[in-house]
This record gives sequence, C-alpha cells and structure tokens, in this order.
Amino acid sequence: MRKTILYIGWVGYGNHGDDVCQEIFADYVHKLAQEHAIELDIKALFPQNFSEYTLARIDPDLVVLGAGSLFEPVYLKPLILAQQYDIPTAVWGSGYDSFAAPSEYFNISPDSAFMLRQAVSRAKLVGVRGSYTKAMLEQIGAVNPTLDVSGDPGLLLNKTPQTMPELKSITQPIIGVNWGTALNRVYGGNEFETAQALAQVLRKLAEDYTIVIYPVWGKDLQSCQELSTLIGSSKWVITLDRVPTIAELIDLYQQADFTINMKLHANVFTAAVNRPFISLAYRLKCFDFADSVGLSELALGFDEPNFEAELTQRINKLINNRMHYLQVLDKHVKEYKRKLTDLTSQMIELIA
Repeated sequence: MRKTILYIGWVGYGNHGDDVCQEIFADYVHKLAQEHAIELDIKALFPQNFSEYTLARIDPDLVVLGAGSLFEPVYLKPLILAQQYDIPTAVWGSGYDSFAAPSEYFNISPDSAFMLRQAVSRAKLVGVRGSYTKAMLEQIGAVNPTLDVSGDPGLLLNKTPQTMPELKSITQPIIGVNWGTALNRVYGGNEFETAQALAQVLRKLAEDYTIVIYPVWGKDLQSCQELSTLIGSSKWVITLDRVPTIAELIDLYQQADFTINMKLHANVFTAAVNRPFISLAYRLKCFDFADSVGLSELALGFDEPNFEAELTQRINKLINNRMHYLQVLDKHVKEYKRKLTDLTSQMIELIA
C-alpha cells in the first residue's frame, strides 16, 4: 500500500530549526508506516503560490502543518484546500508568533482569524507548540476536540553526537550562546542594542566559562561575529565561523552547562538533550516554548529596559538552581515526547 503525505513548512532554506524538524518528521513517520505495511512518500514544501493544481499534482492522502510558527495564511491555504476535497489534515506541533507580549490580547486580523478557524476546526488532529498558541486559537474560536499542547516537535531530536573540533581543547565549563538576526523584527526593534547588553554580560561570564557563540543558520554568521567583536578579545570566547551540523550541536549541548539562545530551535534542541537554557525572546514564539517546558522565568524579552541586569539575574538563578531546572525540564520533555509520538502515530492511522 502506497501513501503520500504533504508536509507544509518553511523548509529548504538551510535553517536548522525548520529543516531538522522536517527530517525528524520523516524519520518518525517512515518507521511508523512500516509497521502498517505502508510505502510512504513524503513531499515537503514551502507553499508559496500553492493552488488546487498543486494539490492535484501531489495528490496527498494527508496534509500536515509542520513544525515552526506556521499559523499564517500562506501555510494554512494548503490545509483549507485539502479539506475542501475531503483530504485529512493535521497540525504537528506548530505554533503562533507575533510581537505581542505574553500578557497581551492577541491582535489577529479578521481574515487570518477566519482561515485559522477553518483550518483548525476541520483538522483531524491538532497538536500545538505551547499554551500561548492554544490560548490564541481559543480566543478567536478556532476549536477542535483534539486541540492540545503537544510541545515543539524539535523535542523529538534523537541523533548521535559528533565531536565539534572547536571544543576539543576546552578545559573550562562551557556556555553555548546562539545569536543571529531577525532583521530587527524583534521586540523593541533594535537587535544591536540588545547585542551590546548581551556582550557586557558575556564578557563577565568569560572569566569563569568558555563562551561558544554559534549560529543555526548561515545568514546568522555575520551577527555572531559582530557579537564577538562587541565582547572584545578573549581566549575564552570561541565564535564559530560556520554553521555546525546538528550532530555537532548535540555535542556542544551535551558538554555545556547551559545555553543562552536567540533563535527558537536553539532552545528547543538544547532542551531535547536535557540541558537548561535561557531564551533571549525576540518574539512571542520564544516565550511560548519556554513556558511549555516550565522555564518561563528564565526567558527574557529583547525589549526589557534593564536587559543586562535582568539577564545577569537569570543566569545566576540558573547556576544556583541548575538541578531544579533540570528536573523541571526533564519532566516536561518526557511528557511532550510521549504526546508527539502519540500524535504522529495517530496521523499514520488516518491513512492506514
């Protein structure tokens, strides 16, 4: 029996977060499909200019809204078109993103709200990244009896680590630091100002730790180098001049005491290997994930007026209570791995 799954996401752009999650999905569903004697064809795409003709050419048996912050019209259109042709659809841990603060009312345009209600209410299965995403859907009336916080699918990361050459000679404790750019589409609208405050904190941390600055996307390399320049010359600051493989990142995470990250999936992948993190929340999605794994008190918005002092406070809190946060993280990650595995199994059952 041969079946086709269409996976919708921001895939194929070399960003570890989106591409690795798509690979995780493919690995999991292929294994589960074999148990049902299904020969599976997975087509993953960013659905720009998606139409009925695209849907007809692919002729999927299931359309999946994948990992990422995909509750936007461009990603929802394939689900709505599929539903019109009675093709089952599912949401695999996707999330919502905006510039709203976690405590604010979600400002969703009427057209987007309409598409969300259509896509979510008619989906066969709906698992979302975090409680803020779930609250947004409930606020606009996007209801579904299966709607649940499944966690971010990146938590299913399970890959053998590969030694990162840059770490071989390090003898001090390690802190991994992810940095990058969102082209100033961040809380406060000023990445450079945040980078300056972050550099001040890292300069002090480098007295006791080796700081490893790393990107998860090629377009973040320049920003990482600029952050390193702001810190200044130090033999205890290593800045990668390349995007490490995901296997090398796992090696970094396993060796690090903790990480401090800008990009969402740098936090997700850190959590997947049971290491605590501080999320430098540049948009709502970062708060959404940190809250989902019980580390909301360690997340810090880009627009925090006392950024340097607040970040230092969170770092000290994590260092002094590391075992507590490890236990909290372990509990949540285990629960979401179970939920995500169950959700993926139910997707296969839809086409079996």
